[in-house]
Amino acid sequence: MTFADPGSILEVRFFDPIQRATSLIGRTVTHYRILEPLGQGGMGVVYRAQDTRLQRQVALKFLPPELAHNTEAKHRLLREATTLSSLQHRNICVIHDIDETDDGQLFIAMEFLEGETLQRHLESGPLLLDRALHIAAEVAQGLVKAHQCGMTHRDIKPANIILTRDGGVKILDFGIASVLSGETRAKESDIGGTAAYMSPEQAAGEQSDPRTDIWSLGAVMYEMVTGKRPFGAQYHQAALYQVMHEPHQPASRVRPGIPSALEKLIDRCLEKNPVARYESMDKLLEELQRVSSAIKRPPEVPDKSIAVLPFTDISPERDNAYFTDGLTEEILAKLSRLRNIRILPLPSVSSYDRAGKPMRQIGTDLGVQYLLLGSVRKHGTDLRVTAQLIKADEETVLWAETQDGTMENVFDIQEHVANRIVAALKLRLTPNERKSLRRRSTENTEAFQLYLKGRFFWNKRTRDGLLKAVQYFEQAIEKDPRYAPAWAGMADAYSLLTEHSVDTRRDLYTRAIAAARKALEYDDRLAEAHASLGLLLMLTEWDWQGSEKEYLSAIRLNPNYATAHHWYAEWLCFQGRFEEAIAEIFQAEKLNPLSPAILNDGGMIQYYGRRYGDAIASAHKTQEMDHDFGLAHRLLSLAYQGQGMFKESLEEHQRWIEVGGGGDDAAVIQAQCYAAAGRTKEAADLLREVERHPPVTGNSCRAVALAQAALGNIDQAFAWLEKAYALKAESLCMLKVDPKLDPLRNDPRFASLLGRTGLGP
Repeated sequence: MTFADPGSILEVRFFDPIQRATSLIGRTVTHYRILEPLGQGGMGVVYRAQDTRLQRQVALKFLPPELAHNTEAKHRLLREATTLSSLQHRNICVIHDIDETDDGQLFIAMEFLEGETLQRHLESGPLLLDRALHIAAEVAQGLVKAHQCGMTHRDIKPANIILTRDGGVKILDFGIASVLSGETRAKESDIGGTAAYMSPEQAAGEQSDPRTDIWSLGAVMYEMVTGKRPFGAQYHQAALYQVMHEPHQPASRVRPGIPSALEKLIDRCLEKNPVARYESMDKLLEELQRVSSAIKRPPEVPDKSIAVLPFTDISPERDNAYFTDGLTEEILAKLSRLRNIRILPLPSVSSYDRAGKPMRQIGTDLGVQYLLLGSVRKHGTDLRVTAQLIKADEETVLWAETQDGTMENVFDIQEHVANRIVAALKLRLTPNERKSLRRRSTENTEAFQLYLKGRFFWNKRTRDGLLKAVQYFEQAIEKDPRYAPAWAGMADAYSLLTEHSVDTRRDLYTRAIAAARKALEYDDRLAEAHASLGLLLMLTEWDWQGSEKEYLSAIRLNPNYATAHHWYAEWLCFQGRFEEAIAEIFQAEKLNPLSPAILNDGGMIQYYGRRYGDAIASAHKTQEMDHDFGLAHRLLSLAYQGQGMFKESLEEHQRWIEVGGGGDDAAVIQAQCYAAAGRTKEAADLLREVERHPPVTGNSCRAVALAQAALGNIDQAFAWLEKAYALKAESLCMLKVDPKLDPLRNDPRFASLLGRTGLGP
């Protein structure tokens, strides 16, 4: 049986009973004190251990006991120890030592890595193309180094590729597959996963060379971009037969829209004849880099785009605005799950002033080809919905219709409108997309109306509005306890309430996480709930692996959901993966081009990447879009400070304060600005005032730490950072990338803090 422990560095399988793995805990083998088992498998048993000589943690892999009696293989592995240990490359797990126990069992001491295997990462589905190409290129770079040293891996597969917590990519188990005897290899023949990545020459038992690694990497790339193995037979022998004799299904049939250049690259790697593959890993790496540069972003950009304009409420009653807005959002939500059309988010459209403008201009301004507009008349339980789809540049009506019914028919009406739009635009849907259009979160119309009221008040973003939203979501859940969107709405309301309730922030976050998990328990295909949970795990738990998994799930389920791309861009930024973060925020901007928050946060990513000029440009673009967006002044202040333009930085900081920025932390943030500008007396005076009323929140403590760091008070800065850590400050997410913390980075205490927040090795 195979398994991957959440804290393990690789996936393996036991030869011996489980008690064998636990019997060594606490014992010392040569100079390694064994701490805990990490995993077990056909290649051996792995433990986390302490190197008592060099005082570092290592991973000890005990090779199969049979090797103790296989003199030829044993001597071969020992002879190759020098070559294996010479593989020093950032993409290869370092081998520190190869030794044997008193009873002759071989073990390898390796670099201890924290992260997850690519195999575990792929459990949430195929990767974004940029991400897949990045991982493939990193693995290829490690293999180039190995091949130059005369080493072929011969067992490249997702379980042997680690994605480390700091964003690195590492290859495991170099040299082991090539040394193990045929007898030992036969004992792992029941592991079908390995056979799926074997080259045809390996499967046939023939001599292999570095081109076998090209084949295996091609199989891994295929799985990363499609979510499926190219040869997926369940049983070992069947998989080997497919590898040797059957063609793989083209990747574009599994995931439509894959660029032809990438598909051709994968196909060439998976040529049955080694001669037809790339002649070397260097050549493959060159092609990978060329294809990656050409693609930039996933080419799944749809060729059709639509903006759903807010429907007009023509109801005789005055309290039906919530229903009209909610019905518009529900229709939009159904369409947004389709991959071959771009849907502009309703907040962007709602903020657009279209008074008196012709349809052609509205389409141009919003950057879409089609416009959906309509009206809703609700009187008691009677309902009339009128909708029309317009081709903006021609100002022609493609489809128009009026639907009459009652509240009992509201879900049928939503589905009908969505399906008519699909038909009018001649969209080709997959079976899953057709199922998605029919999917209903509840059949209870009372619960549905209560949910719409909750979202109506949630959108007000005020404390009173959020409290009312919670009440309506609770009532909706009483009507239908399994109503996932209502649970997701509850999570979002609690999250926003933290901005208005400092004293109860931790409790609200706990409630928000519980509500988000409840939403996913009842509907794990709700992209919004995945994104919300991802944000909460990132900000409050520093659970980087868990939050990334949720973000990627949200993007996979709803590629039109700009917020998921936005928050995932921040995640990538906090990890220091700036190129990927910029690409992701660019995708969010394309999906929601009228969002000042997304545009400004794109500038913040540039700031954290020390690209201050680009950050300033983004801030100015944000101000052009929305003159009243105060955070643009904050971004300008930070970027000017980064450039050493302290006068301009202080001016923009003052403008930010004037529009209500900084809140309770305004004084301490001002102190940091003064200190950075060299006005130390003013900074110190402000801090003395702050200390009379010590901060009580984690974010405020971090703000004091930044000011102390700018003043050069390193010990005090770390004292305040420790207070921020104890209070689980959300702002410590920026610990790895914030330029204002640069004065502290060379101190061992900083490395410790990075490690404890999951942002360091």
